[in-house]
Amino acid sequence: MRSTALLPLLLALGYVGACSSPAPSDADTTSLQGDWASDQVSLTITSDTANLTLLASGGCFGSYGQIPQPIPLDHFSLPGTYTQLIGAYPGKLEYPAEYAGQVSGGDLALTITVPALQLTLGPVHLTAGREQSWPACLYP
Repeated sequence: MRSTALLPLLLALGYVGACSSPAPSDADTTSLQGDWASDQVSLTITSDTANLTLLASGGCFGSYGQIPQPIPLDHFSLPGTYTQLIGAYPGKLEYPAEYAGQVSGGDLALTITVPALQLTLGPVHLTAGREQSWPACLYP
């Protein structure tokens, strides 16, 4: 008799415990973190920014970009910057850019649009967990 009286109480406590379990952090549910790469593009995403480099001829990167906010899961269209390395002072030119992407599992299709240059790159297909590293191009 005593064990049957405790059963509803134990079930209620189990229900309360399940409802009060900690929720996943925002980073777990709303952003992608880590390294993503293709043969031409390398992207590193942290909790609050994303940095990317683009391979140029000669095995070095000649341009790079930054998205100064978290990258959400699924799909996104975010403002950022696109920077070209050049061989004259000041050594680089920076432009506003738009980064649009679609995430599907461990794959990210990314398109970069730089209106000032009338330039659209991509979509490039990046793979999660893959890392590429190139030195900056040394322009004369």
